[in-house]
Amino acid sequence: MSSSKGKYQSLALNTIIFAIGNIGSKIILFLLVPLYTKCMSPDEYGTADLVFTIGQILVPFLSAGIFSAVIRFGISKETRHQDVLRNSLLIISAGSLIMLLITPLAGVYGAIANWKWYLCAFVITDLFSAVEMNYLKAKEQNKLYTVISLIRTLALALCNVLFLAVLKAGIPGYLLSTILSALLTMVLVAVRGDIFRDIKASKRNDALMKEMLVYAAPLILNGISWWVIHSSDKTMIEKMVSATALGIYSVAGRIPSLINVIVSIFSQAWDISSIKEVEDGKDTKFFDNIYSVYSFMVFIITIAAIAVIKPFMHIYVAEEFRTAWMYVPLLLVSAAYGAVGSYFGSFYGALKKSRLSMWSTLLGAVINIGLNLMLIPVMGIWGAVIGTVVAYAAIAVFRTFSVLRYVRININIPRYFINLAIVAGQAVLVSVDFCGILASAVAAVLFIALNYRSAREFSAKGMSILKSRLRKKEK
Repeated sequence: MSSSKGKYQSLALNTIIFAIGNIGSKIILFLLVPLYTKCMSPDEYGTADLVFTIGQILVPFLSAGIFSAVIRFGISKETRHQDVLRNSLLIISAGSLIMLLITPLAGVYGAIANWKWYLCAFVITDLFSAVEMNYLKAKEQNKLYTVISLIRTLALALCNVLFLAVLKAGIPGYLLSTILSALLTMVLVAVRGDIFRDIKASKRNDALMKEMLVYAAPLILNGISWWVIHSSDKTMIEKMVSATALGIYSVAGRIPSLINVIVSIFSQAWDISSIKEVEDGKDTKFFDNIYSVYSFMVFIITIAAIAVIKPFMHIYVAEEFRTAWMYVPLLLVSAAYGAVGSYFGSFYGALKKSRLSMWSTLLGAVINIGLNLMLIPVMGIWGAVIGTVVAYAAIAVFRTFSVLRYVRININIPRYFINLAIVAGQAVLVSVDFCGILASAVAAVLFIALNYRSAREFSAKGMSILKSRLRKKEK
């Protein structure tokens, strides 16, 4: 079993590495939005985005959900990562062949008929690049993963500038930029990640193939369920309310995405650490400490963001979008609940309980759609907001208690629910503009009082590890 300090150092280092890649990529993508809106009309941008949206629905089916299996089995001590790569490439090669065969059928859908082969190229390059990038994480080549992620985003930006601003290529230029950046990723990983060498060293392993497919199959529905949770409310608002309401809701959803960036950074590192620790012996103290500091960080950031959201939105968006601020607090709460669910969801991969991941996400999708259908016609945007919060709360609670059946994590259950309630109560009061400053101050004091001790203990341990590493470097 790895040393206690080593586990924390490994998680911290991986988190920093993934943070560099994610934050850098998000900044570049953020800066591209003005270019898109300047060089493309709303209709053009909508059509291009529709092509990618359809592609994102097809990918889970054509990949057989294999992406998570690449990490889970590739990092395991019980399997050879070369064999995992071989099996994964065989699966997505079959998926790519199916995509080539069904692409002509996409012409039936008039909105994307002219772009069906772009859709095909996008799906195929996305399949291969996703497998290769996950394979880098499975081999713990995380620095290379981060570097290539940044190169991919830079390539996307440069292609967009060339095709949209210089060549005025419109939809084809937008689509080609994404396809070419994914193709570049495939080539870079193949060369720098020793993909060809590992393929040569791989062996046929039918038993492993079966185990990977059994593990990955439930993740197909899991992927579709997440798509439903993220997209169904937007479609329903547009149909049941108006396009203007959809625009306001979309703007409101941009702020919570910042918390999602933090979650995705941590989750990439935590996926690796949780697999190792579960296989090594399930060190409950390690799990306790990580959950303590992670949840503290997510909730305190959420409380702070809710507190300043009204004045910030008056600066951040144009006047016609300023009413969006009312919906942001509860959407921030849903992002915080999603962060809790993400922490426990990582254990599903480590425990090879992918069906539980599927059931938890399916539960959220059903709740989301059901509440949207009932509430949006009556409450408009608020109906979608409530549906999103309840769906993420259900996923978080389901995942927490299902994981506790398999892994002993010392969580104070009353405190767990009080934390969820604190941010929800603050968000409601701020959204209705009732004593927002006082509500935020009370929420911050209550939360810190309830969680300060555990966060302080972990921080002290983290500082001890940092000082130890600095002393070693000095020597």
